[in-house]
Amino acid sequence: MKGVLVGVFLLGVLLWALRQVQEGGFRLEAGGVAYLRQGVGLFAELCRPRGTPRGAVLLVPGGFGPPNPTMAGRCRAWAERGFLGVVPHLRGRGGSGGRITGCLEEGEDLAHLARFLPRLGVRRHAYLGYSLGACVALKAAALEGGSSGVVFAIGPVDFEEQARILERTRPEALARWREVFGEDLARQSPLPHAARLRAPPLILQAGNDPLIPPTQACRLRDLREATGRRVHQVALTREGAPWTGPLTKGRACLKPTGFGPLGEDHLILFPDLHHAVVPAMEAQAERFLLYWLRP
Repeated sequence: MKGVLVGVFLLGVLLWALRQVQEGGFRLEAGGVAYLRQGVGLFAELCRPRGTPRGAVLLVPGGFGPPNPTMAGRCRAWAERGFLGVVPHLRGRGGSGGRITGCLEEGEDLAHLARFLPRLGVRRHAYLGYSLGACVALKAAALEGGSSGVVFAIGPVDFEEQARILERTRPEALARWREVFGEDLARQSPLPHAARLRAPPLILQAGNDPLIPPTQACRLRDLREATGRRVHQVALTREGAPWTGPLTKGRACLKPTGFGPLGEDHLILFPDLHHAVVPAMEAQAERFLLYWLRP
């Protein structure tokens, strides 16, 4: 009987260990952390500061490829300032396995990674997502609920509208778009998650973006206001100076109010900018991140 009980105990331990591997399995490696979610092997680059991290910045890349050298540079820059830099390789890209799902499983993966950060001595964290990565970052922050803020840089909220724009302007890219995102594009939208987001977002939008009209950023603003948040709105030139020209066409959805407390929601429109990240945009992102992650 004693041998049977020992066998049952060992079997229970083995099943528990297998479950941990299946749903977590975080393993530090040279240059990053490898982990599992639902059996998919995932990876994130880590840039470690000297000493205890002041916080962590999760830099979420856009596109369908691996993180580019610019992301690695941003990661190192945050480490030099005393923060843990984290660059996730979203599923199906770089060092991560699985299949690209756009803004679906990637958000769940990233939320799972964020829950591991306290084991690395991180008490506060925030997200900086670019383009498609902005959608992933916002969803992850809403799901895990512990972030201090989210920078949503030139990100989409309406994938159905993007498909219609591609059909008119770049029909050759539409097949690849459908292959990645599927037919049910409404599921990709981060708007339902934005309603649940407790942390303040900083929405950075380009006024001449050929694929993501500024009206999409205004829809995100409207949703946040509908949930009782105040969204401060600002227009800046690509150099970062106050915009003094008219706001025409889709840009007219912005209702400038000026900056408010950095702990509240903000929408900053760069009316003369295309789908690009410029130094003035990065400067605003850093300004808010440093405030959110202050001691």
